[in-house]
Amino acid sequence: MTLVLFPDITVFTNFVLSVAIVGLSFWGFVRIGKLTPLYFGLAYSLFATSHLMILLSVPESSGILLVALRTAGYIFVAIGLFAIIQDILERKSTEMALRESEEKLSATFEQAAVGMAEVLPGYTISRCNTRFSGILGYRADELLSTNIWDLITPDGQLRNLDEINAVVQGNRPDYSAEMRLVKKEGDTVWVQVYLSTVPDSRGRPKYSIFVIEDISARKKAEEELELLNAGLEERVLKRTAELARTNDSLIAEIVQRTQAEEKLTRSLHEKEVLIKEIHHRVKNNLQIIISLLFLQAKKTSDPGSADALIDSQTRVKSMALVHENLYQSGDLAAIDFEGYIRNLVKNLMVSYGIEDGRILTRFDAKDLPVTINVAIPLGLIMNELVSNSLKYAFAAGQQGEITISGHEHEGRLVIRVKDNGCGIPADLDWRHTESLGLNLVQMLTRQLRGTVEMSRANGTEFTLSIPDDRSREIS
Repeated sequence: MTLVLFPDITVFTNFVLSVAIVGLSFWGFVRIGKLTPLYFGLAYSLFATSHLMILLSVPESSGILLVALRTAGYIFVAIGLFAIIQDILERKSTEMALRESEEKLSATFEQAAVGMAEVLPGYTISRCNTRFSGILGYRADELLSTNIWDLITPDGQLRNLDEINAVVQGNRPDYSAEMRLVKKEGDTVWVQVYLSTVPDSRGRPKYSIFVIEDISARKKAEEELELLNAGLEERVLKRTAELARTNDSLIAEIVQRTQAEEKLTRSLHEKEVLIKEIHHRVKNNLQIIISLLFLQAKKTSDPGSADALIDSQTRVKSMALVHENLYQSGDLAAIDFEGYIRNLVKNLMVSYGIEDGRILTRFDAKDLPVTINVAIPLGLIMNELVSNSLKYAFAAGQQGEITISGHEHEGRLVIRVKDNGCGIPADLDWRHTESLGLNLVQMLTRQLRGTVEMSRANGTEFTLSIPDDRSREIS
């Protein structure tokens, strides 16, 4: 077989082009990761083979092979064209789905119940919905290219400068805060702000989502509640002063009647009744506060605020139960701790909606001497520990058990609260957590000059140890 150089420049050119197309097809396959280019690569591999056979002057008896090679090549070309058409149809379908998705997102953006705006890295608004402009008293087009700092009051800029900059510049994923924004007319409106960053394909900030929710009504209610609380505190102080004066008068009367045993007994009895009445009225005043917290929790739409109000409600209830036990008890110096804890746990289960029988409770604290000075801080500690178990130890629907025990040991009161739930995570430093409840436990334990330890074995167990000193003063 003899190689004939350039017997037909057309055949040679087609051979070179076929080889080039084969190389391009493999390159295309590597770039797009689809088989479509390979179909053409196979086809032109067959064409190149047929051209090479012609260039090598194969015998004429090989004509059938040449026809077969080219026929197979055309078949692969047809398959490649079909694959291209299929890819185009799939791309059009994807583009259509993408347009529909964008239309839905645009409709959701525009019809959202909260104000939403897109903020560019330069702090200017590129797009906002009707609710956003409505809260601020603008038309949507009037806010385009507006700098968000122009909408925030000077004091709000000072308080939130670093956090907002961090989010817009991509150094922080999101930020939330309450602040006042300036409306078109110049007055201000209280809003809850949620700011988050949308990154581009390289992870750099593309734009930020600026969400605002009008909380003017809630702020007004909070101000009214603060005024009401201030009024209640003033009334309590006034009543306390009146009771103090009455108590001074009773003491003076007792001193004057020390020689008359019958009169002294009667005076002491009157004093006991009065003190019970004080506890009764303090309990009633606390019950008013509990009711106000309950009503506020029902009215608020923010789950976090509602949970905080419920937690405050249970704390006030724990103090009210102490006064209730005292005016119902024959001993004004101490309370029945086990009976108090039973009532406290029962109220907590109602407050947190625990179904009957899902969480069992066991008590072992009979005859534990707890004075009135210790009762209120100790009751608040028990409230926080049992509340934590009810809220976090058992998943929704999970059954479990909480055990509360107490005894005297070497001049100290040792009280344990244990649950067999999921336990506090091992990586949580409970002594340095931001949890208000656990911080209260540590603060009140220090106030009682005691110690508190926590064990994660088979659930969670807190062990509280405080001095058994009925005469000490609480610092």
